[in-house]
Amino acid sequence: MAAMICIALVGGMQGVDPALHSVAMPAAANALGMDPSLAAFLKSIGTIVLAASMLGVGIIGDRHGRKKILVAGILLMGVAALITAAAPTPLVFGAGRVLMGVSTAMSFAMCLALIPTLFEKKDLPKAFGLFFGAGATLIVVATSLSGTIQSALGWRATYVCTAVLCVLLTGAALRLLPENRASTQRKFDTVGVVLAGIGLIALVYSIGQASTRGWASPPVIGGIFLALLILGSFAIWERRIQDPAFPVELFKKPAFAAACLAGVLFNWADASLLGQYPALALPAGVPASAVSLVVAVMYIGMICGAPMAGVAQKRFGATNRTMFTSGLLLCAAGLASQILMRDPHNIVLPAAGLFIVGFAVMWMQNPQSAIIMGSAPADQVGAVGAVKPAVGQFGFGLGFALAGPMSTIFMQDGVMTAHAYGMGLAVQSIIFVIAAGLIFLLLSPRNRRATA
Repeated sequence: MAAMICIALVGGMQGVDPALHSVAMPAAANALGMDPSLAAFLKSIGTIVLAASMLGVGIIGDRHGRKKILVAGILLMGVAALITAAAPTPLVFGAGRVLMGVSTAMSFAMCLALIPTLFEKKDLPKAFGLFFGAGATLIVVATSLSGTIQSALGWRATYVCTAVLCVLLTGAALRLLPENRASTQRKFDTVGVVLAGIGLIALVYSIGQASTRGWASPPVIGGIFLALLILGSFAIWERRIQDPAFPVELFKKPAFAAACLAGVLFNWADASLLGQYPALALPAGVPASAVSLVVAVMYIGMICGAPMAGVAQKRFGATNRTMFTSGLLLCAAGLASQILMRDPHNIVLPAAGLFIVGFAVMWMQNPQSAIIMGSAPADQVGAVGAVKPAVGQFGFGLGFALAGPMSTIFMQDGVMTAHAYGMGLAVQSIIFVIAAGLIFLLLSPRNRRATA
């Protein structure tokens, strides 16, 4: 149990760092003289690099030892945080964020890879419930304290807090975690890793740019086309070589495909509501502190949803079909509820929607993680784990990029109103209802053997 709690806290840093980074970034950008476009790029560069690095570091962990890579990753996260904290220029700041992306990939990929080696397949939903519940709790505690620390000591202290947490967790991981690696050595698929990395960078970056440039922008269209071309080449390459970096045939399994689709969708719902509520409330004069508290309610929903999902599957035998379908309908309900918004100063309704979506995210994230990691061949656990953050970043980018344009349709004179906010989210909820039906059909009893 001590090892599992350690893994959960290390994994939680994958959420703590971007949460604290988002708090510190405005002040850092101002202090270092960044223009808005550079600040936006440096705000997201760590996340882009994380998604691109997951497959490579997963394979390295499978080959050379998952504990070694996890410990190196969490330690380098601390180093990256200190580089960012001490940065005298935007270039050094950016270097720290790039290192943070790579090192977060190292630690998080190995957290996902170690869990299936510590638990039987039937216990994975409960294990992931603990993993995500503890991680969400760490995020709530860290973010609740970060504002006070930054107000008293400045933005650099926020990154130092990340470094301190990483150092403490490095010691715990060295002491508590067992070493683990694949029993058979596979060749390192350099071409596959490079293709996957470049393709994911192009995809995540292009979708992120769509939120500011618009979907019709040539760089966005060209970037997405390039990403699809590269990722298609990756799939063809992986199918033709003897030792592929990633077993692409997993996508033929209905359960695996449904888990990936669910991951895109619940991250979409998460990002959409997280992005739209502040865009409505802050210009209307709602205090930033109040907005932060309302947003924190989402993480409380996550803390509640993670263990309850584990109990639902372990004790009551809820199927993956039930978990995904009900979770997507909960996302739809949380988004659609905002159509009742009449006053931007109303904090109760957004808090309720955020709680519902946060609960739904963890309700689905447990079975999603169990399916993805339970599907992995024993010698490719780290590599298969790369799918989870990849689909997550894709969905998160979609949420931010689509929510704004949908609300714009209902704006008056270009101003975000409560009506535009509610209608934009309600339109998105229809997509989630349709997706729930598709997954319900995909995981029908006739495919049960394939989903096992």
